[in-house]
Amino acid sequence: MSIPASNENKNTIYLITGANRGIGRCLTDLILSRPNTTVVALVRDLEHETTKSLVDTHAHAHESLNKLIVIPYDASVPGSADEAISTLQSPSHKITHVDVVIANAGMLTKRGPAIDTPAEDILSSVRVNAIAPLDLFRALFSSSSLMSPKPTKFIAISSAIGSTQLIPQHAHSSTLAYGLSKAALNHAMRKLSVEYPETIVEVLTPGPVMTDLMRENKDQLEAMLKVNPKLMERFTPIEQACKGLLGLIDSASKETSGGFRDWSGEVIPF
Repeated sequence: MSIPASNENKNTIYLITGANRGIGRCLTDLILSRPNTTVVALVRDLEHETTKSLVDTHAHAHESLNKLIVIPYDASVPGSADEAISTLQSPSHKITHVDVVIANAGMLTKRGPAIDTPAEDILSSVRVNAIAPLDLFRALFSSSSLMSPKPTKFIAISSAIGSTQLIPQHAHSSTLAYGLSKAALNHAMRKLSVEYPETIVEVLTPGPVMTDLMRENKDQLEAMLKVNPKLMERFTPIEQACKGLLGLIDSASKETSGGFRDWSGEVIPF
């Protein structure tokens, strides 16, 4: 599924997983508001209402010399990244390189005490939140054919809940599976930044924002707010957080590679 546009070589090409919802959708909208951009949107369900909304919203993207390509991708399925990249390189799309990758797709299982967290929740969270971005990196860069003429940027969207140093400050979150999986993601991205110094690899977090991921866990959020009513004050409007993230992505460099920052630029400890 694609919307026609201009010559690829004149565009900055972004690949975003989970581009139809939440942070991914907000970033996609902001990026396609700029001229000369291509967004490859990797989404789980081409027929979902959020995907259709994404396509409808940017139906006239080509008028700004932009292009939206929507490709199926399921972070929970091994091999899905390889299939998506193969589709991307097919004659129907002919994408020869990617400038910026934003590994955004993620999952949040039910909250609860660490000792009550099912092993299945941990395994599924690690699969989606940590292994899938690593698979995506491997699929994209195992072949040099997709490397950008400029240093490619690989940005992973994480969470401060994955910071082991900040566990005491986030004790209220009660999300062992999510935190553990994000800590694994942070470690993997830090490792990649060392092993692939020619690629800019950075971990960013939007901080607490009200997205579908949070709304789907409404009961747990309400329980947390009962314990700490001031928690809602930490939430940032999603567009403000995304504008901050995009600014950091724009300015990401070899100097920031390997780092972990929030949307405002504040350094988060690993």
